[in-house]
Amino acid sequence: MKRNSSKRDSKNVQRPRRPFRSAGPAIKSDRAVSEVIGYVIIFGIVILSIGMIYAVGFPVLRSSTDATQFKSIEQGFLILQTDLFKVALDQAPVRTTKLGTAEGGSLRSDPDACNLTIEITHGGTRDNHTIAMGNIEFNSRVGSVACENGAVVVKYQAGSVMLSNPRMFNSTDQGDILFSLVKINDSFSSRGGGIAQVTISNPRFNESIFNTPAVYEKGDLRLKFDSVYSDAWERFIIDEFDTLFDPTTGWSDEIPFKKLVIVEYIVSVDVG
Repeated sequence: MKRNSSKRDSKNVQRPRRPFRSAGPAIKSDRAVSEVIGYVIIFGIVILSIGMIYAVGFPVLRSSTDATQFKSIEQGFLILQTDLFKVALDQAPVRTTKLGTAEGGSLRSDPDACNLTIEITHGGTRDNHTIAMGNIEFNSRVGSVACENGAVVVKYQAGSVMLSNPRMFNSTDQGDILFSLVKINDSFSSRGGGIAQVTISNPRFNESIFNTPAVYEKGDLRLKFDSVYSDAWERFIIDEFDTLFDPTTGWSDEIPFKKLVIVEYIVSVDVG
């Protein structure tokens, strides 16, 4: 009896269960943390790329655009030069030139912008004349381009160059020199960023310093330019008239001539 009772009691005894054990070692997942770090890295790369574009790429793109526009303006000034001579030489009473101007620039005309001084020695006398040539000029971030004394000159940060020569000639074989001086006697100012219409006309009045044409026989002359484009003018005179300039005084060396002819033309300009 006791044996059966003990067996019955043993069946009713509840034994404590063992805690669950995984088949392998416990795994800690860092997947969520890795995704956050990845997003942060990608976002940082995007921000850095945009910053590089604004810091480097955008200025380069703007500089390239400005340079392209400036080249177009230079071509427009070559057309303006042609129209200027047509009016000055009485080939046309009025000419209107359309100039495309860049934003941030300015188009203006200044009758006192370029001064040319001519010293002429002949027949034992010395004459000194200073002529206010004036100019039409466009200024921009790239540089400036101007039409003065019938020439087209361009100025960059490194210096100025002459894009198209004036009507100043030296006949080396015969010793004859011809100066065609084109004076601009009006002033105007206009902001860039569109199409400017520059109207050139003949004022039909006389402000000439010389009795045009003035003719001088057997003598010497010296030249001096007072202009922001003086270095371009000096290089032209050096090449055309085989002379040098004194860097201290700004005067050229004496240029001998058998005959010197000086003709002055005056034009009026306006912008619309």
